[in-house]
Amino acid sequence: MIKKIVIFLQTTFLFMLFCGCSPDSGSKAVNTREITDLVGRKLNVPVGPRRIAAMTGPSYEMVFMLGGKDRIAMVKGGHTENFPLALLTNPDLANYASVGANPGSSVNIEDYMRRDIDMVIYYDNGTELKKFAAVDIPAVVLTLDTGLRDTLEAVMALSLEEYIELSTAAAGILADIMGGDAPDRYAAWKDYCAEKLAMLHERTRALPETKRKTVYWGNTWGENILASYSLKNRHYEVQLCGGRLLGPLTGSGNFPEVTTEQLFSWDPDIILVDNHGNFPDLVIKDMYRETSRWASLQAVKNRRLYRIPAGVFFMDKGTTTTLMLLWLATVIQPELFADINMVEEIKYYYREFYYYNLSDEEARKVLEGWHEHG
Repeated sequence: MIKKIVIFLQTTFLFMLFCGCSPDSGSKAVNTREITDLVGRKLNVPVGPRRIAAMTGPSYEMVFMLGGKDRIAMVKGGHTENFPLALLTNPDLANYASVGANPGSSVNIEDYMRRDIDMVIYYDNGTELKKFAAVDIPAVVLTLDTGLRDTLEAVMALSLEEYIELSTAAAGILADIMGGDAPDRYAAWKDYCAEKLAMLHERTRALPETKRKTVYWGNTWGENILASYSLKNRHYEVQLCGGRLLGPLTGSGNFPEVTTEQLFSWDPDIILVDNHGNFPDLVIKDMYRETSRWASLQAVKNRRLYRIPAGVFFMDKGTTTTLMLLWLATVIQPELFADINMVEEIKYYYREFYYYNLSDEEARKVLEGWHEHG
């Protein structure tokens, strides 16, 4: 009898070796599926991942919007404290594990292994992605703006339908990965985005250049309004809202700087002060001072400096970009979009897609750029 058992176990072991599996890895193989991420990488991910590390800026917001807050095991450092609305809509966020993660930072793979992460949402950084692959943790690239910014000519040539598909693709891939009711949530959200973007397009597409307000988009790292975006970054969105974007054609880094002389030469109608930096409120206060070096700019003289709203994440960089564009349209072309009540629009959005009822006061705080700096 003992000899028969030994022979059976040996046979079973040899069969498993021949198949290239073990009891654990066999189970994993059955419960994975191949997907293609936003940059065209094919990789196997768990069916219905349960312990997701949402490490890019907008990824927590995407998972949350798709109904997966209970699946998040780890988030990008800062997200647990810098976004009051994120904590308001999900108080559990304060207790999530977090580590620093930026496009160029180095991954400490042990941070992920000891938390039993079964999927990571990460940046398109080949060196760091290899670290996840080496320990068999699938790292999915879902950078929201991928495909929108190859060249300015390509951006300018986008049709509305192409823009809608490109700007919603990341959430669509994630919804498919998450399964459950995530695809239905995604479909409802995409329908909302498509409807609102089509409305913007319909109202502004025939605007002559003389009616379009010029817009400079400052990205306030520190207190520096001269940090901006290259034109290809936000051209389509500003055009959609009835404006014409001013900015550098190219530049070094994600936020190329312009010179003081260039900003005065452009003399924009409107200056947007990005919430992505550290002190947007101080930038606006400084630019409005009577003795400010910016005092002669027409946007300053006419008090047309606007801080970008905030939400569960920066409103212009996550899944709420369409909501931000509605706000931007009311800023650039207030008469053309006088029927839009942004307080009510924000309340509707959060009720529909986050199942949270904002008060009027909370919605107004969103418009004011509700954000804390850790």
